[in-house]
Amino acid sequence: MRPLRLAFVKPDVGVTGGLELVVDRLEAAARASGWEVARVVVDAVPPRAEVAGLDIPRAVWEAAPEYFRYLWARDRFDRLDLRRHDVVVSTQPPSFAIDHPRHVSLFYHHHRVYYDLEEPFLAAGFAPDEQVHREAGRLVRELDRPALDRVGWFLAGSEVVARRLATFDGITDASVFHAGPMVPVGGDPAPAGRRGALCVGRLEFPKRTELVVAAAHLLGDVETTVVGTGGRRAWVESLDHRLATGEIAVDELTADDLWRNTGLGAPPIDEPAPSPVSIAGRLGDSELAAAFATATCVVAPALDEDYGLTAIEAMARATPVIVCRDGGGLAELVEDGRTGLVVDPTPAAIAAAVRRLHDDPDLATELGRNGLDRAAELSWDHAADEFRDGVERVLS
Repeated sequence: MRPLRLAFVKPDVGVTGGLELVVDRLEAAARASGWEVARVVVDAVPPRAEVAGLDIPRAVWEAAPEYFRYLWARDRFDRLDLRRHDVVVSTQPPSFAIDHPRHVSLFYHHHRVYYDLEEPFLAAGFAPDEQVHREAGRLVRELDRPALDRVGWFLAGSEVVARRLATFDGITDASVFHAGPMVPVGGDPAPAGRRGALCVGRLEFPKRTELVVAAAHLLGDVETTVVGTGGRRAWVESLDHRLATGEIAVDELTADDLWRNTGLGAPPIDEPAPSPVSIAGRLGDSELAAAFATATCVVAPALDEDYGLTAIEAMARATPVIVCRDGGGLAELVEDGRTGLVVDPTPAAIAAAVRRLHDDPDLATELGRNGLDRAAELSWDHAADEFRDGVERVLS
């Protein structure tokens, strides 16, 4: 009897993140089950203003670039012939557009700027024309619905994601898939040698690294390290500089001033100024491990995150984690006062939480130890079982 032939289907948008690591793990689990595994990758970066062979006038394209890029990628997935595979597993949107009778969707999000992030996206000023964006969103949701209805089973990345499927699409044929830590679980929760706050993640909207930078300037004597890079790095660096020089004050800044904006037009930095913030950029694996191991706490301030691998990695290293109440999957992972702290999405609340852990090493140790236990529960063996269950559902 030949092995089950399984294909993971995903778009390539030129960015490697947590989802790619999850897919790598699941491919390994599938091979360990004796299945034949392939990865089908579609380049999702359009080389020119064209959709399905139709040239789009540049002015029209620029009026709704998210929409036309999505249509271009959607057309490519619509055309895939996957009949040689017994089961297909779609990943990021719009890979769920594939047509196959045995289709599992590893689902973490829709094209979010037309779904759960539409209002924050518009409030930040990203859309050239709000009315055009809203109409494009309506069309995208209309286009997505029949494709989503064809999916045999959804492995939702969190309870938050499962609720989005139910809210936007009326879909309940879903189970929650819990990705495990990407690092070995273990570490010393004792505060000796631990100092400062750490923030790890892409510097993009709406990761809200700016909240951590502003909080650091309220703390003053607690060093804060920001790890990551992205399109908002210049904005984050400029914000830090203006706070350091006293050009602006934290208590005068609104969410619009800090993170709910495009991050464009950051004032240039003429002369460096002393700051409690170190923006480290991208770190290698060993450097990042050392940063986790020596931090008093990790702050993960993202808005409505799909899951929250940063929180799991912090807990796996016995490092207390601070997340925001509107953090979506992040707030779902962290039990306030037991495995971390859940606070309001403001610099003052984040600073108070960091100060609390900095000044109370016994609490930091307790949260770190509990976090280790929680991370151990989220094993990849358990994740593999959840994945295999999803595959079995579409085979039965």
